[in-house]
Amino acid sequence: MTKWLWFQLISFQVMWLSLILGGNTWLPVTLAILAMHFVFTPSRFEDSKVLILALGGFIIDLSMMQLGFFSFSAWPVWLLFLWAAFILNLGHSMRFLRKFKWIYLISFSALGGVYAYWASWKLGAVVFPQGSLVTLTIVAILWGIWLPMCVKLDILMRQKSHG
Repeated sequence: MTKWLWFQLISFQVMWLSLILGGNTWLPVTLAILAMHFVFTPSRFEDSKVLILALGGFIIDLSMMQLGFFSFSAWPVWLLFLWAAFILNLGHSMRFLRKFKWIYLISFSALGGVYAYWASWKLGAVVFPQGSLVTLTIVAILWGIWLPMCVKLDILMRQKSHG
């Protein structure tokens, strides 16, 4: 694994943990790491193009909040930047997802999404007013759809234009 991929992998974990534990308060940590990402990335233009996908994930989470499945102690601006960090990983340290057959990608996505939201709940970043079973079931369905879509869109958006 290259130094860049190690940076990508480790920096995402740092951003995830700082945002989950510190929310909006620790947002400057993530902003600094995202800035470093764009200084050192070998694919600045392609990374910039796929950032729009972060809005989709953010809208899904805000919809879950508006529907009463998620509750936060403060307006979660940090979620947008967590989604940005996650989406940027798809073209780098999580590029391996491109090789999964669809059924495995859907399963991996559903389980990974549930694990991430369960961990966020256990660490106090989010409350599940409708209960964990119902909420995490919905998360599994949403992630089983959204992450495979993001992987495919990431591939399409990163393709170099010809001509």
